[in-house]
Amino acid sequence: PGYCYSSQAMPSLLLVDDHPVVHVALEAALIKSSRRYHLQAVQDDVQAMAQLATADFALVILDIGLPQVDGLQLLKTLRRHYPQQSILIYTAQEEDIYARMAYSAGANGFVHKGSRLEELVLAIETVLDGSLSFPATAMTEEALPAEGTLLTPKELQVLGLLSKGLSNLQIAEMLNISNKTVSTHKKNILRKTGASNLLELVAVFKELAP
Repeated sequence: PGYCYSSQAMPSLLLVDDHPVVHVALEAALIKSSRRYHLQAVQDDVQAMAQLATADFALVILDIGLPQVDGLQLLKTLRRHYPQQSILIYTAQEEDIYARMAYSAGANGFVHKGSRLEELVLAIETVLDGSLSFPATAMTEEALPAEGTLLTPKELQVLGLLSKGLSNLQIAEMLNISNKTVSTHKKNILRKTGASNLLELVAVFKELAP
């Protein structure tokens, strides 16, 4: 039901989330909003791809914390298959780092599940109106992938070795550089990526690796 409307009259939204309660809560929040929407919900990536293949959606609301699939990979897959598709990330994952990664992977917006539902509705409206909607904290100047934040080839190399679990000393020996240089690279990588620990760095490396 609902597909007889033109997309102007009632935008169709596709929610990809494995928690039925999110569907119910969002439906209720949308009813209270000034605009009318048709909300369809699926629980995994397979159903999401099937829906997108058969119907047009004004917006995909995607939880990147789905249990059976890497949500950021799914975001990239959606972006590859549907370059024009608007995608809003709605997730419980760490806001500061995942908002940036979602931005880099081509999302149009990011809302943390700790936010009020009104904020999600506002983000939906913002993205449907053609703007980006990201948390201000995550999108400060140094967070955006400007020239100064791109990792150098050497930093990428160090990041790759760090993400394999090698110590600074091992990396220094492998790359034939001093331990102090490795520390400096590591500091620069942390500063540029905004990661605060090794686990987040590994996530960043997976994101940057082709």
